[in-house]
Amino acid sequence: MWLRSQARWWCGALALAGALFGCASAAELSALAEHQIKALYLFNFTKYVEWPAAASNAAPFVIGVCEALEVRNDLVEITRDKRVQGRAIVIQAVRSAQDVGACDLLFIGATDQARIAEFLRPSRNAAVLTVGSAENFLALGGMVNFVRREDKLRLEIGLDAVQRARLVMSAKLLAIAGTIKGRADPMRK
Repeated sequence: MWLRSQARWWCGALALAGALFGCASAAELSALAEHQIKALYLFNFTKYVEWPAAASNAAPFVIGVCEALEVRNDLVEITRDKRVQGRAIVIQAVRSAQDVGACDLLFIGATDQARIAEFLRPSRNAAVLTVGSAENFLALGGMVNFVRREDKLRLEIGLDAVQRARLVMSAKLLAIAGTIKGRADPMRK
C-alpha cells in the first residue's frame, strides 16, 4: 500500500514538474533517479528565475556544482547545446569558495554546515542563485533547498535571500514550493 501511494505521489509530482518545466511524460520522469530530477530542476530554474542584466551577453551562463558529481554529469547532458538568456551554458565543478564568484547558479551538494557556509559566503551579495539539499540550508543563507518530507522531494525557497541577490522568481516556481520563507517584495512582479 505504501509503495502504491508513493508511486502515485511521484507520478503526480513529476507530471506537475513536467507540465511546469516542459519535460517528458510522467511515466518517463518517474523512472529517473533523484540526482537526475535535481539536475532537471536546476536547469529549469534558469527558465523561471530572472537574473540582473548580464554585463556581457557573450559571457557564458555558469552553473557551478559543488560535491555532487552525479548531478554535475547529468547537467552536462541536459544542457548540451542549450542557452540561457541567449548565453551558452557552462557546467563547472566548484572545488573552493573562490570558484563561486564565476557562477550564476550554484548547487551545493555538501551536507556539512561549515562547508555549506564556506560556499555561501562569497555569494551573499552577488546575483548567484544558490541551491542545496541540506538541513538548515535556508537558515545559512541559501535560496532554494531540496528536502525530503514524507519520503518525497520538495522545494523550500528563501525569498529574502533571493531578493537580496536581485533575482526575481516566477510565480510558477513559487507555486510548486512546499515551503516559502520570507516575504515577497511588493515592488517586484
